[in-house]
Amino acid sequence: MSKPVTKDDLRFVDFWKEQRKGSVVKYYFVYTLAWGFIVCLSSFFLIIFMGGISIIPIAQDNYKIAFIIGAGIVLGFIIAIISRSLNEKRYQKILGKVKNN
Repeated sequence: MSKPVTKDDLRFVDFWKEQRKGSVVKYYFVYTLAWGFIVCLSSFFLIIFMGGISIIPIAQDNYKIAFIIGAGIVLGFIIAIISRSLNEKRYQKILGKVKNN
């Protein structure tokens, strides 16, 4: 027997219905920027803390910073794809629960 539908599930369904109405491209764009920013910022400070980038700007660090930004955007896009896929699976699972009850 499956678990009953919770209030949290119903809130998620309402949230995800709104997300599904919008453009997929816009979703990927917004979440790629958001996750990319988080990845870039955390990577940047982690590398500074480890001594890989100087606090005082020098020309040799420009390539490292460009790499961090590029990697952040790519990882942000990957995270956006995975999160959309997981949300869609959760949405379908909850709808299946509702149909069975």
